[in-house]
Amino acid sequence: MLNRRRLKREFIEMFQKHENIARGYMSVRSAKRLSELIVLSAVALFGVASAANIDLRNVPSTALMIKQLSSAYFVNGDDGNVHVEYDLLITNAFTGPVTLKFVDVTDENGKTLMRLDGDRLVQTTQTLLGQKPVKSIPASSAVAVEIDLTLPGKTPVPAVLSHRIAYDFSATDHLATVIGKKQIEGPIVSVNQAQPTLIASPLAGTGWFALNGCCSPNVHRNARLAATDRIATPETFAIDWLRIDEGEPCKNDCTRNEDYSCFGVPVRSVSDGEVIGVRNDMPDGIPSSKQPATVKTPFDYGGNFVYVRIRPDLYAFYAHLQPGTVTVKAGDRVKTGTVLGKLGNSGNSTAPHLHFAILDRPDALVGDSLPFVIDRFNITGTLKVEDATGQVSVEPKTLAVKDAYPLVRGIVTYH
Repeated sequence: MLNRRRLKREFIEMFQKHENIARGYMSVRSAKRLSELIVLSAVALFGVASAANIDLRNVPSTALMIKQLSSAYFVNGDDGNVHVEYDLLITNAFTGPVTLKFVDVTDENGKTLMRLDGDRLVQTTQTLLGQKPVKSIPASSAVAVEIDLTLPGKTPVPAVLSHRIAYDFSATDHLATVIGKKQIEGPIVSVNQAQPTLIASPLAGTGWFALNGCCSPNVHRNARLAATDRIATPETFAIDWLRIDEGEPCKNDCTRNEDYSCFGVPVRSVSDGEVIGVRNDMPDGIPSSKQPATVKTPFDYGGNFVYVRIRPDLYAFYAHLQPGTVTVKAGDRVKTGTVLGKLGNSGNSTAPHLHFAILDRPDALVGDSLPFVIDRFNITGTLKVEDATGQVSVEPKTLAVKDAYPLVRGIVTYH
């Protein structure tokens, strides 16, 4: 505690010292101003009556630290809705496990736009690189909560979003009494208002199936990789395309690349631009559920690839091409529709497919995925998977679409 008698004596001595200076060296006006400053100093030292109104019992300590993990972008889906995509990074700073009860996404006025709870919250609360659903967050560890906010197509995209997050932990924990709040307001997230990049399709023909992509949990939407001072989200909007032929992705026993009808089809540039990097020497793998033995370094993940700079800080990435089929080299200028190579099974690929992304830098592992829409296509069906049996079927659908993003599991004809 402060010794108030000593403080008062020091204050009087300070006052007398400044009074002497004022008499000897300053005008009366200057001395008056100095006295006013000294009075203000006294108020700061001894407090004011309004300080008594502070509620010292309202301690804001929390078990969790929550912040924005990735930039928030929106994309116009082929379902007619707008999808706002980002992740929250949640760090458990407590001594024991913490369980999330709900996560509300709210507008700037506090109105709830979406609630995650129950099994849906578990499925979207994930380990960072492993992407495993988490029921409770272990002590001193971090997870991501995937936010896929769906808004009706004519709804203006909010510039700002916030959150209301409730959690719980064991009341028997020896430090349970140090936590002041079990509900957190925030964090505030700014939504990038830039329109998604409009492109042509990199493929042509019927039966193209978006296996992985936006906007629901899957290995693309959930991809997160640390890069020193940030966590990259390189595949949020990236799509893995393969072809469904007569309801099946392959024929025979599906053990050869030639069993897949998409193997060897031309891959086209989605826009005018400049080629800034290629690879053309990696062998195709054999269709398998295991990672190919040829993937030994980060550089190998894309297999044979092409990067095309569409404009500054905007790169189209085409991966897993057949070796020896890349037709362009660094420095080439390409036009929309230029054939870049043939669809293959090189790199980190378990079966022939095209991995395509728009990135903010030419790095498919630690670049950030950016939203895009394709100028025109026709939806011809949706792939359905029975949860109980795993049986796959195609539900027919006929819909012409313009300037939209092809969502996961849609089967599409590209022009």
